[in-house]
Amino acid sequence: MSARRMFKTFHSRDWRGEGDFHADLVIPREVIRLGTAEHVLYRSDKLNPTTGQDEGWIDYIHEHGAGVIAHRVEARPPADADLVAVPSWLQRQQSFTWLGKSLGFAYRDEGGRVRKVGATEPLPELYTTPSGKALLIIQSKRRLLALIWGGRLGVERRGIVH
Repeated sequence: MSARRMFKTFHSRDWRGEGDFHADLVIPREVIRLGTAEHVLYRSDKLNPTTGQDEGWIDYIHEHGAGVIAHRVEARPPADADLVAVPSWLQRQQSFTWLGKSLGFAYRDEGGRVRKVGATEPLPELYTTPSGKALLIIQSKRRLLALIWGGRLGVERRGIVH
């Protein structure tokens, strides 16, 4: 599925040229594994998938199912970081679908504690791959902050699913 088709599926409207990414944006080979993803928070202006009505910007929370893992991206990770390889299918992505503004996410660390990662102004944006199998939090279309993938994560007309 193309990024534009995923956009139309998720937002229930045609793509309007939401913008290109900066040349500096790269998907790294390795990221820091944070833990099991608990939920993602985002603000979207998608049309209501049931009625097709424009209800304006709405804040959503999606709770993740088993196997979904949250990862942080750092150019120079600490020596003791839990580095994991980014799947090759994700590294090869050329385009992404904008879902809305990222308000943050939460994950469960190795000790079992839920950690919340909040977003600050200017809010980063939440994207997905055209397949809907990964979420990306990107600042100013230039810097990848976090990746979430795994389990039965998906993006459909009704929203982010598991």
